[in-house]
Amino acid sequence: MSNDDLQLTQAQAYEAAYRLIWQYMDREPDPDAVSLQEMLVSLEPTDDPARTSDPASWTDWLRCVRNTLDGLPLPRFPRS
Repeated sequence: MSNDDLQLTQAQAYEAAYRLIWQYMDREPDPDAVSLQEMLVSLEPTDDPARTSDPASWTDWLRCVRNTLDGLPLPRFPRS
């Protein structure tokens, strides 16, 4: 099955979006300095084959979808 054929439930799509935001913030050297606007600019869908303004974002999205479908644990903040 190709990546374009993957189907997600609404709950899985929400989980994949959570994973995408988490990994985006996790890769930033200073996540507190990254604005939501910067993240949206890099994730904005485009018509070109790269799919987003930041081509790595599409690969990140596909990984988040796959991790969701595979049932991998969600990233979480440490709990005390």
